[in-house]
Amino acid sequence: MTLKDNAVKASILYFVIHMLNEVVCYFMFYRIFEDPAFTALAALIYNCIAFVPQLFWGSLRDLFVKFKPGILAVPLLLSGFLLFFISQDRGVIFWAALVILSTGNALIHISGAELTIRVSGGKLTPVAVFVSGGSFGVITGQLLAATNISFWWIAFICALMFPLVLIGEKIYKDIPEEYDECKGFNYVKAGKSAAGAIFGVFFIVAVRSYISYGIPMTWKTTVFQSVLLFVFMGTGKALGGILSDKIGICKTAFISIIGALPFLILGNKIMIISLIGIMFFSMTMAVTLGMIISVMKIAPGAAFGITTAALFAGAAISWYLGSESFIVNVFVIILTSAICFLIAMNILKPDKEAK
Repeated sequence: MTLKDNAVKASILYFVIHMLNEVVCYFMFYRIFEDPAFTALAALIYNCIAFVPQLFWGSLRDLFVKFKPGILAVPLLLSGFLLFFISQDRGVIFWAALVILSTGNALIHISGAELTIRVSGGKLTPVAVFVSGGSFGVITGQLLAATNISFWWIAFICALMFPLVLIGEKIYKDIPEEYDECKGFNYVKAGKSAAGAIFGVFFIVAVRSYISYGIPMTWKTTVFQSVLLFVFMGTGKALGGILSDKIGICKTAFISIIGALPFLILGNKIMIISLIGIMFFSMTMAVTLGMIISVMKIAPGAAFGITTAALFAGAAISWYLGSESFIVNVFVIILTSAICFLIAMNILKPDKEAK
């Protein structure tokens, strides 16, 4: 099997695994949480444990090849999930289950990132496709939680992830050493400091996360419209990697940061215009991953973990400082997008040099 075949197989495999992972987690959230204040607290803790420690787990995977985050993740997800529904407890067992489930989620992300980055040969499509699976899983989990389906079926779905993870480990063993070292990622200008690039990526991702909560969407009032939102979001994440590989990462950065602006702003009351903007906006994910892996070639797991920590930081800021004013949100979107674009152009190589 060629490297390209492995990359395609890995991206599809972890698209499915990531989607199932989010189905399990979001089914749990939308099935058992009712009190808004309690839900907000639990969601904050869940997101903190699921996203921030990925830097630690990714670093551990980079340093120790025998550390298998995916194999550990599924038992944690399954045990945490079952504890929620079997105990019916809001005490110590509840919080223990939340920590266990969140940790399993983090490990699945690192497992998928490590495999799809290392097998890609410097291309962004595999990791972008993997990440996009989460959006489809989030909305699917929410929809299933609103049905009468037994939680045992969701537990069965969770268990199905284990043989898929084992297939991923087999693919990982077949990666040639020169690709395992991520030498193909070469998107940053020569002479740029790694620290500066890392800070720039963290800022862009945090801003992207913050803005995502402030995008004007008065049109989103039905379940069908929510489904479309997550479908376009997931499609945009995958498309960011595909376009970066096809037309260049700088052009993709322009489309995703500047090109998205008129659609995001003018689509406040017009669904299709807003969805196009959200799809473009989501493409930024692949651009920032290409930037940070280029300066952290020996530690792609840690690089991925920095971006997830930035996602949590941006979300946390929006929860406490976000505005409901349309004018304020539009101003923030325009200003921060312009800053992020200038940062990206200062760090990224021109497309003709990155090839």
